[in-house]
Amino acid sequence: MGAWTETVEAKARIIHGQISAARALAERNGYDPDKVDGPYLELLGQLYRDEYLFAELVDNSDLVAHFEGPAVAAKVPTISIVTSMCTALREQIRRVAMSIAGLEAKKRLTWPTELDPHLSGMAPGSLVVGVSVQAEESDAQEGQATLPDVSGPVLEAVRNAVKSIAIVTQHVHDDGIDEGINEDCPDPAVRDTVVVAASQLAPTGRRGIDRLSLYGQDAPGRAAVPLTRKSRKVLKGEVRKPVRATGSGRFRGVVRAIDLDARRFEIRSVDDIGAIRCIYGSDRDALAKEILDKVVTVAGEYEAQPDQRPRLIQVSTMKVVDAPRVSGSLL
Repeated sequence: MGAWTETVEAKARIIHGQISAARALAERNGYDPDKVDGPYLELLGQLYRDEYLFAELVDNSDLVAHFEGPAVAAKVPTISIVTSMCTALREQIRRVAMSIAGLEAKKRLTWPTELDPHLSGMAPGSLVVGVSVQAEESDAQEGQATLPDVSGPVLEAVRNAVKSIAIVTQHVHDDGIDEGINEDCPDPAVRDTVVVAASQLAPTGRRGIDRLSLYGQDAPGRAAVPLTRKSRKVLKGEVRKPVRATGSGRFRGVVRAIDLDARRFEIRSVDDIGAIRCIYGSDRDALAKEILDKVVTVAGEYEAQPDQRPRLIQVSTMKVVDAPRVSGSLL
């Protein structure tokens, strides 16, 4: 039994105690015990209907996304809204996981063709989607997504991705993002990747989703801080100015991943560093479309992780050197 389920069971034990006490009091005063426990039984039934299944889902999933709003207020939401929400969740998990795996990769890694969050449950006014990251399908709980035949580093990257996406929402407030995010995400490149993902997942309100709450295994029983339209504005602001500069320098590496929408790319095989996540401005949009799988040099202010290794750079200058003499592709 997991922490969330244990919390619900603790509430149930309290209600059972109240039922027992109410029946005993009724008997002592000559009342029919069966006529006094109705409200408690209704409360108990509501607890198991509304909370137990959700708690069990959170305990057995690596990430649970709870969507709320007019679009899912009906008992049966439209297929299009369910599909679009699951697709958005899958895509952001994939992007974060690929970035984490690629930033740490020292050799070529195999990426699974698809990661599909599974629709785990619905309730009036909400849509609940659970994701479980498992190496083998036989290890998964019923009704959860799995990743068969996935290499160890990639599997760990996906686990870290779903964990990080849930954690980052705890630091988003109406007036900004608190500094605690640096403790939970000490690697600036990973932090930036997750903030970009959260900014994409946060509701716009235009599709009938007003709130998105994310629950992960690292915060059992802790109330999720929902992402809203205000959260989206805060996160978009952070995406525009993410580098907390600790130094400046020039680096050379191979561009192996690029996000044209977020204006991010990653260079790998950087001497003595490994990989660096790069942020560029709109003035380099045209050049950015041509640099995938090419060797580039970038310069600008960077942010280092605790071991002083540069991990995130705001690109001030960028130049294509040549294409790498390596066949195939990395993550």
